[in-house]
Amino acid sequence: MKSFSAAILTAALLAIITVTAGAQITLVPRALSGMNGVESAQSRTFTETSLYGYINGGAELYLEYGFDTLLVTELVIDGSDIKAEVYRMKDAEAAFGIFSVSRFRCNAGQKLTEHLCRSAYQLQFCKGPYYVSIINDTGSEADQKRSADLAVLMIENIAEPPFDPGSFYSEAVDEETMRGAVLVRGPLGIYNGIPGLSDRLGTASEYSALLIRHGSDTVASFRFNSDSSAEEFLRKIKISQKPAIGAVSSDSTVSVISTRRIIITF
Repeated sequence: MKSFSAAILTAALLAIITVTAGAQITLVPRALSGMNGVESAQSRTFTETSLYGYINGGAELYLEYGFDTLLVTELVIDGSDIKAEVYRMKDAEAAFGIFSVSRFRCNAGQKLTEHLCRSAYQLQFCKGPYYVSIINDTGSEADQKRSADLAVLMIENIAEPPFDPGSFYSEAVDEETMRGAVLVRGPLGIYNGIPGLSDRLGTASEYSALLIRHGSDTVASFRFNSDSSAEEFLRKIKISQKPAIGAVSSDSTVSVISTRRIIITF
């Protein structure tokens, strides 16, 4: 099959996206304009209401974090089938959250961006409000390289910065710790990311929390949307009286940083 020219392919994909998603996601066509060997590309878009038609029961997890739009593009590159799923989330935290509960057994390799996970058949990354999954059929070195090449071009076309844990922890979180960090915004995120904490934290709501490992402990930094949601959380975890700001509970596991900031060590 003869390859499309980059200009024709980009124009075709942009036309599809303009009709279906209001030109919101131009990431894939811009990336493909610099990709060699692309023989065909077919794209579909999914909104909040149609996401269930693509991932069925898994849609609730994305909606809990804050989902905007999904663009799925099925490609043939040098005879190989590659699928790119580009999730535009509400913000960088949501994108990192989905990434953090989706990565699994990441292999080493070149660091293409701040938050990335690669395996033989899948390359995942997040940057700005985007979570991206690139899947190949064979797991071969050649297909892994094609996936990486496509990822590089996408990353170059994302102007927004990567997720920064600074709003959760005042001290810098090192790169090794972030490889295991999990960001949650509700019970589904907890169940998928750290299921062992579901019984204790599964009913909490209206928050974002970044969970990291510190030695043998899990440290969870919660940022609540309101004073009332923080107070309700303290009641649910059996803190009978609201501690003063800056106080630490008697068992030294719950620290109230401010009216909406709570850190728990498990």
